[in-house]
Amino acid sequence: MELSDIELILLWQKGEELAFEAIYKRYAVQLLSIAYQKVGERDIAEDIVQEVFITLFRNKEAADSISSLFAYLYVTLKNKILDAYRRDVLQRKYLHHVNTSFVDERDNSPYFQIETRDLEKKLEFEIERLPPQCGKVFKLSRQKHLSNKEIALQLGISENTVEQHMRKALRILRGNLLYYDKSMMLLLVMLHTHLN
Repeated sequence: MELSDIELILLWQKGEELAFEAIYKRYAVQLLSIAYQKVGERDIAEDIVQEVFITLFRNKEAADSISSLFAYLYVTLKNKILDAYRRDVLQRKYLHHVNTSFVDERDNSPYFQIETRDLEKKLEFEIERLPPQCGKVFKLSRQKHLSNKEIALQLGISENTVEQHMRKALRILRGNLLYYDKSMMLLLVMLHTHLN
């Protein structure tokens, strides 16, 4: 007999991790379908659904107070999708700002040169913190200017895997540098050809 959502939640709270896995299996495909319809990119949809379940996992102690698990997951999914849209709009605004004004603001003043070096160091630091394979792919693409096909051949992986690593790298870097206004601009300048 199939357990109800609340029975699974109570088992999970008692330490049965397989109960959380059962909740995931019960709703992940449905949530992924909804997310994919809204964002149109499978990898982004998968990331959003993963964030939904991370939110549930972090709310473990209070999960037994959820009256409808699907409603909870659906509302969380909707909020995560809205967050993704906001990030995308913000990034587009940065790109627009970079394209229209940042280049014109550049000068040869010592202050600007020091600031630029500082931003480049921050970016290099974040690149070094990328997951190993992700970092390799990113460096071969951005620093060695290899095509996805060339990277795939060199690392013995598929072109699709190369693309996934690049998207992941860009997502991590954007997230880690989002709080640095000009760092974000510098990142977008460096990655502009990849993003377009």
